[in-house]
Order: sequence, then C-alpha cells, then structure tokens
Amino acid sequence: MSNDQKKVLSGMAAAVVFSATFFEVVFRLTDIGPTPPSGIETSWRLAYALKCEVFAALCLLAGVAKIANRRFFIPDAIGGGPSPSIESDQRYLQNTLEQLVLAIVAHLALVTIVAPQSIRAVAVLVMLFVIGRVTFWVGYHRSGPARAFGFATTFYPTVAAYAFVVYRIVA
Repeated sequence: MSNDQKKVLSGMAAAVVFSATFFEVVFRLTDIGPTPPSGIETSWRLAYALKCEVFAALCLLAGVAKIANRRFFIPDAIGGGPSPSIESDQRYLQNTLEQLVLAIVAHLALVTIVAPQSIRAVAVLVMLFVIGRVTFWVGYHRSGPARAFGFATTFYPTVAAYAFVVYRIVA
C-alpha cells in the first residue's frame, strides 16, 4: 500500500469514527428540531426534510458561486473552457452534486419511515453532510489524500441511511 493510500485509509477511518460519534452525541444528547405534531403526516415529514436539505444544497450553491467568481476574475477561465485554475473547484462541484442527489433521496426516504421522535436524524445527517463537504473542499485544495475525510464524512452517513431504509422496507 502506498503512502497516499495509507493516508486515504486513515482519513476514511477517522471519518467513520467522527461521523458515528457526531451522530450519537447530537442525536442522543440534544433535542434539536421541532416537536412533531401528534398524528404526524407524511407531508409534514417531507416538508421538514426539505427544509433541512436547503443547508446541504448550500454546499452546491457555494461551489457554483466560487466557479462563477473565479471565471470572472481569472483571465484563462473566463472563456468557459478547461482551466487549470478552477479544475479542483469543478471537481468539488461535480462530486457535491452527486453526493447531494444521493443524500436527498436517502433523507426523504428516511424521514418517511422513522418514528416521529427520530425525525431529527435528518437534521443531524445534513449537519454531517455540510461538515463533510467543507472538509472535502478544503482537503481538495491541499492534496488528494486530504480530501478522504470529507468524502467519507459525506458518503458513509448517506450509505448508512440507505442501509437503514432498505432494511426497514424489506423487513
């Protein structure tokens, strides 16, 4: 295993530990989010999830804004063609779009099957998404292996949400 592969593996492992701990602490030891109404309806659940997703989508908005800003102020990027000066931001944007689509589907499905007192799990997952995207973007500008923590902090909670949803649907 190369040194870079070891760094990526270390970042991924740290993200798993961080994500699990963060979720546990924030979900179990705090009372964030609104109290669901009695007889909670699916539309209320979906509305709650979509309000949370706005914060995840801000990560995509930030990427678009960053590229637009750089295209305006960097001569080699203003034409819209390939530009080495914005390549890492474009890769961030593409990966964020992919991760956001996966996360939104998982979160919307999750919020429809959890118990009313567990709906706030979506808010916690969105917090992890935002932390993951920020650390991914910062890491991307440092080195390839440095983005592993952010990628895993974004991706693994989404995978866990899918696993939970699929389990609940099948069971």
